[in-house]
Amino acid sequence: MNSDPLPSGPQWYTMARMNTIRSLAHRAVLLSAVMFLGVFSVTGCIRRPEVKLSDIKISSMSFRQLDLVCLFNVHNPNIFSANLKTFDCDFLAATRQIASGSAQTPIPTIPAGGESTIPINLTISLPDLSNAARQYSLGKTVPYELASRPVFNVLGFSLPVSFNHGGNVPAMLAPKWKLKRIALRKGITPTFLVTFEIRNPSGIHLSLEGVKGALSLAGKPILELDETAITELPDDEAIEMVIPVRVRLSALAGAAGKLVTDWRSVKFDGQFKLKTPLPLRKMLLGKPVDKKK
Repeated sequence: MNSDPLPSGPQWYTMARMNTIRSLAHRAVLLSAVMFLGVFSVTGCIRRPEVKLSDIKISSMSFRQLDLVCLFNVHNPNIFSANLKTFDCDFLAATRQIASGSAQTPIPTIPAGGESTIPINLTISLPDLSNAARQYSLGKTVPYELASRPVFNVLGFSLPVSFNHGGNVPAMLAPKWKLKRIALRKGITPTFLVTFEIRNPSGIHLSLEGVKGALSLAGKPILELDETAITELPDDEAIEMVIPVRVRLSALAGAAGKLVTDWRSVKFDGQFKLKTPLPLRKMLLGKPVDKKK
């Protein structure tokens, strides 16, 4: 019985090479499938970190601005550690962005199953807040929203998360002030009596904690003010506040002596520090906005 002869020479070499290529191709396909299933399995186990607002602290408040520290609690539900790539936060008043902030570096790594607190500083301009209320004819209160957009990295995968928190706050018209008069009380230690008139149209009762700055004439600072005193500022009322400033006798012979005679030309450059009103902090904490991640 006849049988086909075995290939030899170049023909045999070509067939062997094709078989090798087929074998390598099958292995590559199999390896790709295994890797795909492995990646699919891993990604199926990766969950987005959970972000919540744990607190809002008012670090300082003046006639010009409101300084906030927003504390976000981040929980990592994965069995792998999570790196926080970026964490940006916007403060919107009546849908109008008036402040923004970001997490400061170095940004911490959240361990597997662990938690971390991320602080973000925001500076709210009181004129911008009241302008937003006037623009939308909202009256004495304005709806606000904290919109945060953290992005995490887990096993090389970028995981963006969206978190929103909102409520209503007073429109907070900035208190108005003017220099009313400067008088001199003579004695062994001469004392300037600097009188400010302050009106509070903010919509809430405020307490003035202190005044710090300088009185100047023709652009030159003459007298430093650094007074710590509690003065109540009732809503929609005007009060007069007198600040005593002691000076040396020698100062009266110089430029300081002109503060009394030329007080209408005196400029005050400084700030009025306010005590944080408790109702404002409660309103800021508000309730989370119901939005899907």
